[in-house]
Amino acid sequence: MSRFFALMFCVSSVFVSFVVPTAAQETDTTLIARVSAYVDQHYSRALTLLVTETTVVQSVTPQLEVDGPPRRVVSEMRIEWSGAFGSEPREVRELQSASGSRFGPSGQPDCLDMRSVTFAPLGFLLPVNREKFRFSVGRFETVNGVSARRIDYEPRRPDPPRVRWNGKCGWVDSYGRTRGSVWVEPASGEVLRLEERLIGRVKLPGPPGDPNAPEFVAERADTTIDYERFSFANPDETILLPARVVEVNFIQKSASPRVRVVRTFTEYRRFLATVRVIP
Repeated sequence: MSRFFALMFCVSSVFVSFVVPTAAQETDTTLIARVSAYVDQHYSRALTLLVTETTVVQSVTPQLEVDGPPRRVVSEMRIEWSGAFGSEPREVRELQSASGSRFGPSGQPDCLDMRSVTFAPLGFLLPVNREKFRFSVGRFETVNGVSARRIDYEPRRPDPPRVRWNGKCGWVDSYGRTRGSVWVEPASGEVLRLEERLIGRVKLPGPPGDPNAPEFVAERADTTIDYERFSFANPDETILLPARVVEVNFIQKSASPRVRVVRTFTEYRRFLATVRVIP
């Protein structure tokens, strides 16, 4: 899940043990595998969908109070995924409209606008990525009136943060130090909600070759995604899809050090692609 921010200048021995899994552990393993299979199917079905994504970017105070005018961006978004081993689903956007204050330096696309391509948020649950994370199945909780099982996750081995730069705009592809929770419907493995947060402060690399760049430090990076059911015809079916994403990012020394981003998804619709096979 990519994040973004703007830079504007004013200028031994090994001991191995074997434990026989308990029935509860086997149940937990089965549930996580079911969720993983669901996510794989989820992105395969999403390849035929388009959605209108409305993004509102807002500077906030440390207490999350509004601090200045917002920026509103409307895009058409779809999922691309080859399904090949090791590949990641990607969110691909086409800008429809943009209004409000800009957060980026002049002469560049707005730094805090969603990029045309970002990684899809549930990719870590795909079968190919599952072993990179440690999962812990928790208690039942209620999400939007549905009894759901909570599953906590964190990376088995934290990686260094990955930041991509384009001029003075930086996008965080991974902080490398996050943990989170998903709430799932146990029988189907459907994901109803995702919450993710930063584990401590993380230093972020500045633009390559810029000796004057300040030291960026991520202090907070929270994400909440709620999924809802959307109905489609021809054929008739109901699919659980993202309805709202809320992100809060605090990054020291960035041009907009405290930002809340709210993304809402409306007008899901199918599109049909014609494929011609050439012998």
